[in-house]
This record gives sequence, structure tokens and C-alpha cells, in this order.
Amino acid sequence: MLEKGKISSGEFLIMVIIFTIGGAILTLPSVLVSLAKQDGWIAYILATLIGLCFVFLFTRLASLYPSMTYIEVNEKIFGKWIGKISALLFLFYLYYLSSALLSEIGNFFSSQVLVETPMEMIMILFIITSLFGARLGLEVICRTALIFFPWLVLLLFLLFVFLIPDIKIENLQPIFEEGMKPIMRGSYHSLALPYVQLVFFLMITPYVTEKAKVKKNFYLGTLLGGGVLFLVILFSILVLGADNTARLIYPSYKLGMRISIGNFFERVEVIVAFIWVFTEYFKLTICFYGLALGLAQLLGMQNYRILLFPLAFLILTFTIFSHPDIVHYQNFMATAWTPLSLTICFILPLLLLMVGKIRKK
Repeated sequence: MLEKGKISSGEFLIMVIIFTIGGAILTLPSVLVSLAKQDGWIAYILATLIGLCFVFLFTRLASLYPSMTYIEVNEKIFGKWIGKISALLFLFYLYYLSSALLSEIGNFFSSQVLVETPMEMIMILFIITSLFGARLGLEVICRTALIFFPWLVLLLFLLFVFLIPDIKIENLQPIFEEGMKPIMRGSYHSLALPYVQLVFFLMITPYVTEKAKVKKNFYLGTLLGGGVLFLVILFSILVLGADNTARLIYPSYKLGMRISIGNFFERVEVIVAFIWVFTEYFKLTICFYGLALGLAQLLGMQNYRILLFPLAFLILTFTIFSHPDIVHYQNFMATAWTPLSLTICFILPLLLLMVGKIRKK
């Protein structure tokens, strides 16, 4: 194995939660509510149920060859050449996902927090920080996330508690105003962010020490992470209203601005910013790590770390030149990202499981 480290089932659970929240907490409410309006929370419940079916597929696939990563399983089941092509498609997806996460970081900070700072400098700082995390390995990434996780729980709790006085139940009405069609469309676009991306954890399951608990913690982490996103979507509609949520790029960040306790505790959007930066950083780092590890396995290399600097440069370059502005990026996410994600992260693993079951028999 290229990776010598091991992680516990508890650390695996926390990484699933963080991965599920990361990237989606800021942008998902706007995308979902623009499609399903005030029924966005219903659409997300439906998406979560479908997401659990994805997890069922991934856990079944992981149980075929528990000691192999997704890249190795591809070659084992499909054979050398077809397996390498299938694995290369997955690595391309990880590469694009890492680039998309870095792009979101740059867009958010340059438009909301550090408006005078060039976006390229922000992205360079983040990719260097992720590079150091990936270089230290899986154990260090997961244990660092474990240290910060209680702060994430505390800040999420404070955010939701402080927003309760601003809730307006009438913002949820009328329910099913336009029937099931908008809800289904919203659910469809929610699958790519984040549930279908959980196939990534097939790169990590071989390194979990307590194999018997992987399945349970995979489901639990998906439900807990999805529960947080559900509350963010629900509070966005209840506090901001469906129209405002759909118009804003970062509605959950706006939620922090709305908090006002006794005219002295105000503008605590830093809570939302910290939650997002924390989850986004670890999601980017773990994807960067998985990309380097998978590429090293595909090429038959003995050390994945020598790939980190070239990959960091390629991710940064692709991020800068792939989308000229945030509007172009959002249009791509709204039109092409979901079918691309479902093809690589659902159809290919499903085919892999079917062929693997046949070959096992």
C-alpha cells in the first residue's frame, strides 16, 4: 500500500460529515430554492433518500475487495486497460472537483471578505495549505479534522439558535404550489452536491481499522451531514424567503448578517464563514490527497507525494483559466455538473459492482 496510515471508524464518520457539508453549505440553498422555490426543503429530503441509495451502492462495492481502493478495484474487475480508463475518468473527476472547490474559495473570499485581494493570491495560499495537509497523509488530515470538529458543531448550534427569532413560518407557504415537477428538478440537481461525490470514500475505506463499522458510519455520516444542509436550506427559506434565497449567491452567509440580539450582538456572518472555510478546506485537502494517491496507484509508483507539487500547479492553473467569472462557473454547475457527476460517480460504480458480482460467482 502507498498509504501506510490507518484511521478509526470515528474519524471516518467525521470526514463523511465534513465532506457532505463542505462546498454545499454556501451555494446549495440558492441553487435548490431557485428550482423548487419554497418547496426546496422537500426537494432536499427526496435528494437525501436517493443519496442513501448511493451510499448503499458504495458500501456494497467496498465490501467486494475491502483492502483495495477504488482505483485498484477498477483494474481488478475490468482488467488492466479498461480498468485504467475507468479509473482515469474518476481521477479526472477528482481533478475537476478539486479545481471547483478552489474556485469557490477564491470567488467567496474575493467578493465577500477580502475584496481588495487578488483572487489568484487567495487560491495560491489555499492550495499550498492543502498541499501540506495532503503531504502529511491521511492520518494527519483526519486527526486534525477531529480536533476542529467540536467547534464546527458549536458554531452550527449557535447559528441555528440565534436565527430562531427571525423565523417566518408563512415563508414556507404555499406548499406544493407548482406540483412535483420543480421538486423533482431540484432534487436532481442536488444529487451532484454532495451525495454522488461520496464515491470518493472508496479511496479511504481500505485504511479504516474497524471494517465492521464502515457501513454504519457511512450511512450515519451522510444523514448527519445531510441534516445540517437540510437545516441550512430550511432556515434560508424561513428567514430570507424563497425569492431572496434564490437571488443571493451565498444565502447562508446572508443568514449570519441577519442575526441581531439586543442590538449589540450583530453581524456574526463570521460564524458561517468559519464553518464553510473549515469544511471546504478539508474537502479540498482530502480530494487533493485522493487524486495524488489514485494517480500514483494508476501509474504503479511507490510514493504519491512526489506528485503533489505538479498536481497543485495543474489544479491552480485549471482553476484560473477554466471559468473566466463566477457567472460562467455557475452556469456550468447548473447545466453540466449533475449529468457528469452521475455518469462517473454512479453509473460507472454501478457497472463495476454488477461486473464484480458476476466475476465473483
